[in-house]
Amino acid sequence: MKNNSGEILTASVIIFAIVTIIFLLVITMFVAHINSILYNFKLEMYSLNRSAIIAVNKNKANVDNFVYNAPTYEKEFVKLLKSNYELDDNLENNSKLINGIKIIEYKIYNAHAKDSFSKKNLQDRTIHMVLEVKIKPIILKSIFEKNFIFTIHEDVTLNSMVVDER
Repeated sequence: MKNNSGEILTASVIIFAIVTIIFLLVITMFVAHINSILYNFKLEMYSLNRSAIIAVNKNKANVDNFVYNAPTYEKEFVKLLKSNYELDDNLENNSKLINGIKIIEYKIYNAHAKDSFSKKNLQDRTIHMVLEVKIKPIILKSIFEKNFIFTIHEDVTLNSMVVDER
């Protein structure tokens, strides 16, 4: 009778290696997908703030005459946020991939103020915001639900606003 334990061990190691590689590939793709969602969300926040600025100041022809009122901008920003992400009044929608947003900070800093999040001095008047974004995990939801809350920091320089004066 021949001992096949060496062949069984080799086959087991190969199967384990294949399963591990497949698992790591799936995790890598999942993390890349989450990073893509967060990057696009950050770009969207910049655009929504710019849209809020224009909506609040729609009849102003010159940036110098703009209203710089954080609650007014935040109200318009939240309205656009709810519309774009189909969120309810609590900024939640459990059926979507981005299923919750919480506004931690929304401030307007004057030039040379210190950003409370990055601790850097700002060169221009800036809308500063910090959001918590809750993303619905697509795998192992019960395990990852608490781990998929991300903090997004975005600053929008108000002095660089260009308004078409036609």
